[in-house]
Amino acid sequence: MTPWRLIADVGGTNVRFARVFDGLVVAERRAYQGARFESFIHAMRAYAAETGGLAGCASVAIGAAGPVAAGEIHLTNIAWTIREAEVEAEAGAPCTLLNDVEAAAYGALTLTEPDYALLSGPAPDLSRAMRLLIANIGTGFGAAALFKVANVWVSCPSEAGHMSLRLPDDAPAGLRSAFPSVEHALSGRGLVDLHAALSGRDDGLSARDICANAAYDPAAAATIRLFAEITGSVLGDLTLAYTAWDGVFLVGSVAKGCAATDPRAMRAAFENKGPMSDRLKAVPVALMLKEDPAFFGLAIAPMRTR
Repeated sequence: MTPWRLIADVGGTNVRFARVFDGLVVAERRAYQGARFESFIHAMRAYAAETGGLAGCASVAIGAAGPVAAGEIHLTNIAWTIREAEVEAEAGAPCTLLNDVEAAAYGALTLTEPDYALLSGPAPDLSRAMRLLIANIGTGFGAAALFKVANVWVSCPSEAGHMSLRLPDDAPAGLRSAFPSVEHALSGRGLVDLHAALSGRDDGLSARDICANAAYDPAAAATIRLFAEITGSVLGDLTLAYTAWDGVFLVGSVAKGCAATDPRAMRAAFENKGPMSDRLKAVPVALMLKEDPAFFGLAIAPMRTR
């Protein structure tokens, strides 16, 4: 029997499974509502029963939202705790838990030119890259870096969404207390809250609506400009922190909807880092277009040794 890897992407509502053969051949995809199951193990058993069992499973890679500590991860939207040891006992194969953005970061290594859109800076050269930054702007904000060490890619996750946020100097003073952390601004809810704070009204627009309206609505355009400035500044800080000189890749629903709306404002804030401004001019910023980057990242992520 050909050995294969079980991969699972655990979101706030759904858990998705697949089998991976020969590194990138993804088969037997299934998605289940997490609320149907008492635990991740129960969901995994349902998948196994539906797809022919776990015989031949050589490894398991799981991506989930939240920090991984001591071989386990506690989920908030689903009352699950996933433990590597329990999964290994069930599957009879080694298991690695990854933060969801960490999984998407590995997905960046599978990109070809049609899989991303360059937003600013020079074109990335993934064949020569040594350090990359991946940032997710969606329901929340997350970031992870990849470092190439001895010809092996190693991930470094973070909880960057909870970093303190410094708004641009010309932002209205009243906004500062309302947006104390990065995720308070750089998320779907954050964009809606920024728009309400700047316009002085809550008009019921979604993040997608605000992005779409920016072309003709001055209030939406002002919101997107501030959002782009905050995005650029935060990405610039993270690039400096990780020395991710070889490229920044954005993923997530809000990033896809808004990242290209005001790239000049985002780039100006990205590069506005004093003595390091010239260094940042050489860093590409791109938007991932490939669907399911976390799935492809889980397919190739190295197994951690313990």
